[in-house]
Amino acid sequence: MGVVILGGSSGTGADVDAKRNILTRRGAADYGAAGGAYSVAGGPTGIVAAALAAGTTLAALRHGTGATTKVYITRLHITISIATIGVTAGVPGQITWQRFTTATPTGGTARTAARKDASTGSGTQIIGCQDLASALTVTSVAFTDVFVAEAIPNSTVGASYEYVTDLDEDEFIVLAAGDGICLRTSVAAPATQTWTFNYTIHWLEK
Repeated sequence: MGVVILGGSSGTGADVDAKRNILTRRGAADYGAAGGAYSVAGGPTGIVAAALAAGTTLAALRHGTGATTKVYITRLHITISIATIGVTAGVPGQITWQRFTTATPTGGTARTAARKDASTGSGTQIIGCQDLASALTVTSVAFTDVFVAEAIPNSTVGASYEYVTDLDEDEFIVLAAGDGICLRTSVAAPATQTWTFNYTIHWLEK
């Protein structure tokens, strides 16, 4: 049987199953004249030094200061791979995804956003995405909310560690014009261990 959606456009309907549960079917999103779905991937070629200090910014993405859209982050992914193993009983570090504003981090390798569907929306209004194994320059950058915190394990055998944060619609991390998100240490990395990292950020603009 069918059911009309109250308040919907003329001719719009919805299907229900035998138990009258509404059936939904996902289709391609319409982002309008501005916006779209994007991802960016990166990871420096260099090795992160042992005992990297807390408060070191390794990667950053910033929305344009004059942007007419907002950024809705849907997924954060990072892989940490051990290059030089740590010592027995070494202390783990911690790395976070954190909001920043007021200025754009500089230095490192610039990354280009990939548009997931070229038939919808328009070009991204992101103004910067870059990473560096030592530290990005963060002059005048103000760091605010911490969204996710993950361990930098002290590994005595060598390994890779993967962290994925998937965000539903009511959990999206929202960046207004001029806001950004960065990958930043909050606890110093293990004292003798070196490592590399790769990351991917997925988002919508609308």
